[in-house]
Amino acid sequence: MQSELPAQTAQLVDDYLQHRLGGSALPPSRTAKTLRRVADELESREKSFFRSACSPAALPEPGGAAAHLGRVAAQMEADGGLNWGRVVALVVFTGNLAAALAERGTRDEIGALAEALVAYLAGEKREWLEAHGGWDGFHLFFNKHGSDATDQNSTISSAIVAAAGFGLAGLAFLLAVR
Repeated sequence: MQSELPAQTAQLVDDYLQHRLGGSALPPSRTAKTLRRVADELESREKSFFRSACSPAALPEPGGAAAHLGRVAAQMEADGGLNWGRVVALVVFTGNLAAALAERGTRDEIGALAEALVAYLAGEKREWLEAHGGWDGFHLFFNKHGSDATDQNSTISSAIVAAAGFGLAGLAFLLAVR
């Protein structure tokens, strides 16, 4: 798993960003499908938050998106550590930031943004990811509950909100004091 983690993380981030930006991607793996589903659910539940967090007024200066993402990741983690919900929140934030950069006409920054997220997750947080089963652990975490689709969606919603909630509060604070 060690040698696969950076490559798998890069594939998942690339797949999600292409999905989020409306581009075509390769058929997603089971983990990429889970990430898309869970991220889409969090984004739909917190749409206004993510829109305001990536509004034109909140965007970093050109060339500063990757550094901005680093500050957001550090703030989210400082507000109570890392968990799968906060990983999803960070991925959703990155997707929204990438979309805002594309709208602003600075698509060239999206690659650096993706690289920054991969470096954070597969580099700085590698031990945490490995201790929690890597991306297979992510997939299992969001698919371990009842097989009934309604039960599973309800459980996923609860897990996302509980796990990501405090991280979103910290992110809001960070963006407010910018």
